[in-house]
Amino acid sequence: MDKLYVIGNPIKHSKSPIIHNYWIKKYCINAEYEKLKVNEIELKNIIKNLKNGTIKGLNVTIPFKQKIVTYLDEIDESAKSSLAVNTVFVKKKKIIGANTDGKGFFNSLYKDINYRIQPSSSVLLVGAGGAAYGIFSELLKKKISSIEITNRTASRARDLVSHFHKLEARGKIRIGNTEVSLRPWGFNPSSKIDLIINASSLGMKKDDKCDIHFQNLTKKAFIYDIIYNPRETIIMKEAIRHGISCSNGIYMLVRQAAESFQKWYDIKVNNDDINEVVKLLGY
Repeated sequence: MDKLYVIGNPIKHSKSPIIHNYWIKKYCINAEYEKLKVNEIELKNIIKNLKNGTIKGLNVTIPFKQKIVTYLDEIDESAKSSLAVNTVFVKKKKIIGANTDGKGFFNSLYKDINYRIQPSSSVLLVGAGGAAYGIFSELLKKKISSIEITNRTASRARDLVSHFHKLEARGKIRIGNTEVSLRPWGFNPSSKIDLIINASSLGMKKDDKCDIHFQNLTKKAFIYDIIYNPRETIIMKEAIRHGISCSNGIYMLVRQAAESFQKWYDIKVNNDDINEVVKLLGY
């Protein structure tokens, strides 16, 4: 029997076993997917078990998305550009790391929410952690008009941009066709913003308050919060208060899981597989 794990610390909240075990059963695979709470010192032994075949594959979550990179044989382009690994698989006896956050985000945006980013689009990205790297990388590939970035710790936002391009002193640069700029935390986005993506942890704690307000946005704007628990996040509540369309991150969660599943078993799950899991999760 194949053994697959999602590793992290904490890990109790993860819904990944529900998703993957559903597909494992549906596709009659002799495997089991479990949560595994680990410490950094245990990463080396986990990779050893991947090499000897005891473990088939991994998902990686906080705080190991970057730390695990040093233990891998290779990282693919998605992980190189995003600076973080959330999926580990074995190919030709090599342990390879990938990041499915960016692709999962855009697949969910296009296929489930039916929202299309245009070349003229202006996007505000909230957050500068592992998921933000993956999403920012994919946004740049779309060659959109502009991306604004805001983060509670401003230096981390600068680090994010500098990973893709040396940031100029004025804080505004152009990467390809896209103008990139940093904004202070708590600012009010302007009416030119078409899409806001919350890739931060804002809203995961009960006492969090929405530091970003949407009174300047037009009704054509859309707000995508990649947080899926709670189901209606504080950012979504603020959006609804201003009559702006929004979504939580449940479809991103499932779509990025689908990318991992394909890397392990070369099975591309279909839209029915996606929707069945979303329903199973109670959404």
